[in-house]
Formats: sequence, C-alpha cells, structure tokens
Amino acid sequence: MKRLLPLLSCALLAAAASSAFGQEPGSGPRFGFELRFGGVALDDDGWDDSVGGFGDVGLTVWDSSETFGLWLGVGGQGASYVWEDDWGEVESDLLAVPFGASVLLRCDLGGGVALRAEAGARYVSMDVDDWDDEDYRHRHRRRYGDWDRYYHPDRYLDVDDTSLAVAALQLEFDLAPARIAVGGGYQFDLGKPDLSYLDETIAEIDLSGAIFFLSVGVVF
Repeated sequence: MKRLLPLLSCALLAAAASSAFGQEPGSGPRFGFELRFGGVALDDDGWDDSVGGFGDVGLTVWDSSETFGLWLGVGGQGASYVWEDDWGEVESDLLAVPFGASVLLRCDLGGGVALRAEAGARYVSMDVDDWDDEDYRHRHRRRYGDWDRYYHPDRYLDVDDTSLAVAALQLEFDLAPARIAVGGGYQFDLGKPDLSYLDETIAEIDLSGAIFFLSVGVVF
C-alpha cells in the first residue's frame, strides 16, 4: 500500500491540473522543460553529509495564462550514511532517485518576475554502495575470505524504496525564451525506509530535509 500512495497522488495531481486547463475552452496548453540543481539539508543525524546533492529534470504543462501547471520528472539525491558493524563505523553512499509529479501555481509579479508554488509527490527508488572505503573492504576480505561478498556487496547491504511529499517556492526571472529561478522548500519522507545488513535491519533512513536549488528552463 505504501508504494501505491505516490502513484495515486500523482494521478490526483494530474487530474487537478487537467481540470485547471479545462477552465479555458479553446486555449491550448503551453509546454516547458527545466533543470534544477542544488542541495538538501538532511534532518537525520545519521547522515555523514549534513547537505546532500539534489537535482532533477522535468517537463511542465501550463494553461494558456501560465497560472496553473503540472510538473512531471525525475531526479537524483546522494549522501553518505554512517552505520556500525562489529569493527566500527562504516560510511556508505546512498543514492535516491525520485520520480513523480507536482501541481504548480504561478503568480506574475510584473517586470518579468513571477513567484511559483509547488506541491507534489515522488516515488523514490533507493540504492546503496557498501564498498567506498578501501580499508573497510579489505578488512572484510581478510576476516571472512569471502570472494562472493567482495564482488557482490548488494547481497549484504540493502535499503528499501520510499516516497516523498514535496512543497517548494521559487522566484522566477523571465529572460525569454529562457527562465531562471532560485527557490527552496521541504521534502517529507513518507516511508522512512529500513537499511538492512545481512538481512537484519540496522537503521531507519529519513530523507526529510530542506531543499534549495537553482533552476534553468524554457517554455514553448
């Protein structure tokens, strides 16, 4: 059920946007493309990086007045998580790949400046790299003499997928045909996935945190 929630949310978002577009018969939608990059200040103390990398790419669909819109896209986030085994602390790189949709509300402030609000949902595919630290991997080889463990680490350290809710604001500057923006907001981890080692849960990951970003895009 947890994994169905973001899909249902995306469907509701799409329906809301379609309804907004339908309020102006005879006028066609406008389409755009944008790239955002920045960081996420993670709340959980377990992260070695207080700020992780953040980026996404998306398509936007707007009504003719560019007041109501829908964003559809995919992104990536990465940071190192600290956990412990029998020999001490270990740092493992976690990669989150969120994809989903957002409803957009844009307010034109005049002079080529606008304020845009966003609310959305993401399904997040998670991956983990257990073997960044050379000393750590060599100690495990000496301890176990386990060839399979060294060459197939994904069988030993695993993290569940999760889902996020996203809320953000950005200030846009129209440099037709391009747009640049600066913004920020917050992402809420709805699932708090388990991090497992040798099939035993060792931590509960939390991707919640403040996001900040720059955006570059075009609207056709």
